[in-house]
Amino acid sequence: MERTAAEKTRDRGREEAREAAAKPLTGYRIFWLFLIAGVVGDLIEVVFWLITRGELISRSSLLYGPFSLVWGLGAVLLTLAFHHMDGQSTARIVLTGTVLGGAYEYICSWLQEALFGACFWDYRHLPFNLNGRVNLVFCLFWGLAALIWVRIVFPVLCVLIDRIPRQQGRRMAKTVALFLACSTLLSAAALCRMEQRRSGVPASGVLIQFLDDTYPDSWLKERYPNMGIVDEIGW
Repeated sequence: MERTAAEKTRDRGREEAREAAAKPLTGYRIFWLFLIAGVVGDLIEVVFWLITRGELISRSSLLYGPFSLVWGLGAVLLTLAFHHMDGQSTARIVLTGTVLGGAYEYICSWLQEALFGACFWDYRHLPFNLNGRVNLVFCLFWGLAALIWVRIVFPVLCVLIDRIPRQQGRRMAKTVALFLACSTLLSAAALCRMEQRRSGVPASGVLIQFLDDTYPDSWLKERYPNMGIVDEIGW
């Protein structure tokens, strides 16, 4: 039986996605995956919070820009770990994603506490949690996310990235990378200064005074409404 035009188009799309996903990983491609996942991840969290809690709040990791570093770096981790693993069994991908995702989330939580004295999620109210940093349900979500990433999302994003004119794509990537770097450094400085204020370290110098005046605790708590101070929540 002769295939319809829609079936031929679908098959061509699948073949294009397989070829795009099989190409070598480059810094350019990894950055675009990082960028797209960070923005989409932030949007997903905002929508999830709105649906489950009825609140429209910021879920961004940065002071400026709708971007989740956890989602962006998580996408890079999945890409590096599962590149060329699309032929592996579903069970193996899910299990590997569950373990890697749980370890990654735990490390992210620990680093936030070590660097800023704060945590941005707390799972102690959920069963099967480990020190409130990870829990079994969300680890399984990581496993499911790994499967979806390997089978669907990664190949599709590779096709979309390859369709961006390379010269324009490089210029855009450099511009966005500069913005993210500045926003990340400023966010880290503001959070570190918040921890210093809690420790009673007085302002000294123009930069410290700028951070105190521009990003007081009230401003940071509004930008990061789900942030908890480790000393206050009893970790």
